[in-house]
Amino acid sequence: MAGLALISSFTAASFLRDAIAARFSDATVLAIPAYDFVVAFFVFAGGIFVTLAFQSLALGRPLLPHSLTRPLCPDEAEVSGQRLNAHLDASLRALEAHTKSAGRFADSLSEGQSRLKMAQDAARVRSIVKFLTCENEKMQRANTAYQRQLVDATRQLNILRDELTRVRSENERDALTNAYSRGHFDKTLTTLVSAAHQESSDLSLVMIDIDHFKRINDNFGHVVGDDLLQKCTRLMMHNVKGKDCLARYGGEEFAIIMPTTSLPAAAIVAEQIRQKLETTKWKTGKDGAMIGAVTASFGVAQLRQDETPQDLVERADQKLYASKHAGRNRVSC
Repeated sequence: MAGLALISSFTAASFLRDAIAARFSDATVLAIPAYDFVVAFFVFAGGIFVTLAFQSLALGRPLLPHSLTRPLCPDEAEVSGQRLNAHLDASLRALEAHTKSAGRFADSLSEGQSRLKMAQDAARVRSIVKFLTCENEKMQRANTAYQRQLVDATRQLNILRDELTRVRSENERDALTNAYSRGHFDKTLTTLVSAAHQESSDLSLVMIDIDHFKRINDNFGHVVGDDLLQKCTRLMMHNVKGKDCLARYGGEEFAIIMPTTSLPAAAIVAEQIRQKLETTKWKTGKDGAMIGAVTASFGVAQLRQDETPQDLVERADQKLYASKHAGRNRVSC
């Protein structure tokens, strides 16, 4: 930006130098060092003009962050969207006003150059310098105000960006368990299935349902049930890695998307989780009373050629129900 401002400044100065040289072959005609003063003025003014032009571009560039294209929680998204729209409108109004101000300044420079070409004596040059100096002072004041607006706009945008990032993150995660949400699961599965088809790579899906969870809620209460869901989620998280996606599919049902993973490999992971759930000594959160054995049923399916995400989920669900019908606490592939 500084380099372009310098180029613009010296271009203006060069034009001015030629104009003065054309009118005054004898520098002694000027009673004041108008040549040096006006050249310096144009160097400064040209730099301001180009700098402001690039500031205008900089202000406009970040007003529509990529995060706005991501789905958000309805209430918070609406509030954040309204705030962003209001801030955007204000910023655009400021940008429009400053663009007009910069345009008027450019007109003043052009007018000054035209007058300078027609100047016949030193007094006329002084008058032109005074006019341009006045216009320059106006632009300096406008630039100072615009600098403050630019700083404020940057600060507000950073605040909004942080808020939108937080809301988006909360939307991607289940509020209770911190596993990925159902919405995030659906989007991720669609993306990974498409990638697997394009790359001819493996992809497996594991569906999990905690056995007799309603009985746990009935016997110990929903607070204990929620605590158990959180603990089970943490256990499952310790057994997934890399690009695997663990999501709460609904209620006590979970799903794990496992890209670049074959059916046998996915079945091994499912069996490891099943065994750890079964052998863990589960206790209630408050008094530490034993809950008893907690088991889960698993259904595992591998993506087939040209299969849709919905078809894959349906096949994994069928395997899950097969585990339940066979007595629960098992993995079916």
